Amino acid sequence: MKKALTILLTVLLLVTLLAGCGGSSSSGGSSSGGDSAASEVPTTFTVGLQGDPVSLDPAFAYDWVANPIVNQVNETLLSFDENNELCCLLCESWEAVDDTTYVYNVRDDVTWSNGEPMTMEDVMFSLERTADEDFGSYLQWMFSSVESIEQTGDWQFTVKLKAPNANWKYMLGTTAGSIINKKQFEELGEKFGTAQGAPLGTGAYKHVNWSMGQEVVLEKNENYWDAANHPVAMEKIVYKLIAEDTTRVTGCLNGDIDFTVYTPADMVDKINETDFLTVDEVESFGVCYVCFNCQKAPFDDPRVRQAVCYAIDLDSIQENIVKSAGTEGKVMPNSMSLCVVGADKFEDFINTANNYEYDVEKAKALLAEAGYADGFPVELVLNEVSIRYDIALAIQNYLAEVGIDVTINQMTDDEHSNRQMGYVLDENGMRMYDMLIGGWEADYPDINGNFEPQYANYNIDQGSNAAAYDNAEVTDLSNQCNASLDDNERVDLLIKAMGIANDDMPYYNLFYPVRQMTRNTHFGGFVINESWVWNLYFKDCVYSE
Repeated sequence: MKKALTILLTVLLLVTLLAGCGGSSSSGGSSSGGDSAASEVPTTFTVGLQGDPVSLDPAFAYDWVANPIVNQVNETLLSFDENNELCCLLCESWEAVDDTTYVYNVRDDVTWSNGEPMTMEDVMFSLERTADEDFGSYLQWMFSSVESIEQTGDWQFTVKLKAPNANWKYMLGTTAGSIINKKQFEELGEKFGTAQGAPLGTGAYKHVNWSMGQEVVLEKNENYWDAANHPVAMEKIVYKLIAEDTTRVTGCLNGDIDFTVYTPADMVDKINETDFLTVDEVESFGVCYVCFNCQKAPFDDPRVRQAVCYAIDLDSIQENIVKSAGTEGKVMPNSMSLCVVGADKFEDFINTANNYEYDVEKAKALLAEAGYADGFPVELVLNEVSIRYDIALAIQNYLAEVGIDVTINQMTDDEHSNRQMGYVLDENGMRMYDMLIGGWEADYPDINGNFEPQYANYNIDQGSNAAAYDNAEVTDLSNQCNASLDDNERVDLLIKAMGIANDDMPYYNLFYPVRQMTRNTHFGGFVINESWVWNLYFKDCVYSE
């Protein structure tokens, strides 16, 4: 795994402020130049996001919109450091007593943003709530291996697993380990997590306002328990909610936005021509894919899925569309950045497995064999990320050559997320798409971090198995991989599962994203690496003068 990219830049800049602004920049964004009669250090950091969060409740913070907001407010028991190693946050220590027993000691000096102390009652309530299948948290699947969670001391709890699980150690470092205020949750009821019921948190920031479709505003938490180690410099974090990525980057060019994650590849050169913006690049734990709805015809037939893959010229898409935004997709759901063990074996698998090279005649033959020689109409669903739209247009053209008539259905990020995760279904209880351009990013640095969520059949119902792919043998191999604590055995099991899945082809991997983030160079101090792009923390954000 590559070492983390740590951003600690210091650049001198005089900031032009409007008359009457006072001691801080409160409108968001920092001025990039011009004459200035007075100079002040900005204390507002403005982030461009692609839409409204599904919820501010950490139990539902499981996407690229909710997580960057929620993680500033609600903290987790564990976390990951700049090298993607587990570290403590709300816990002061933890220990694996044996293969199925984990003991956690919680800090006793943590306060909520209202000044009240966090209690063990809050901790136990939060974990039990997220783990409860009836509650419906998007993170509930992370507790599937848990047999019990019990308080075993004044500031201690113990987790017993049903069987050994190599990935359990990571779970409380994700939003599954977030702690909420029990009293507030019970008082707010259904309003909890909405614009009218923003959760209290223990983090460096607190919720102030959520204007739907416009912005979410956070303010510095004056009662932050860890301020001695993290003296918070930004008084405000303002999230501007803008669906189109080129518009967000244009906001950066205009000085209205200081940071945004998605940067269209064709705008990188323009950004680099400025003297106040940069593009931070880091490999991700993710994959961008086309998934096929295996629940219904014609994609319930693997020959049709294979035919579509043969009909798409992936090399051309990489060269002309993806470019520097990612590396070409292969047969693995994991990018090689996740292969911290067994890299040589995974490379051998890539080189020997069927990579579905562009072959129109083979695609036509498979369609004819499956009974679709004349093709069929199909809907392709995607969100408003520009690179995905460009890829969708290319796919539309390629599939027309084999008689498949593609209708592109572009929708907002939250609508797309609801479909990808199966939170909205049609009248027959099936997912509402034929094909979908989506993606997945491993929640933790493990070789099974992408495969299990995407391919295990228990993630079909309202879950991350967007293809609704149901293969019991593949699921069993993935489970065996999780249950083994032997790295070599885990690699062999996962490669066997991937071989079967590669023949079934429920997903066609387009590319492995390289995160290209536009940033105002006068802001830094926060860490960006493969994991922290997913779990960004701005408590160390500073304006350098």
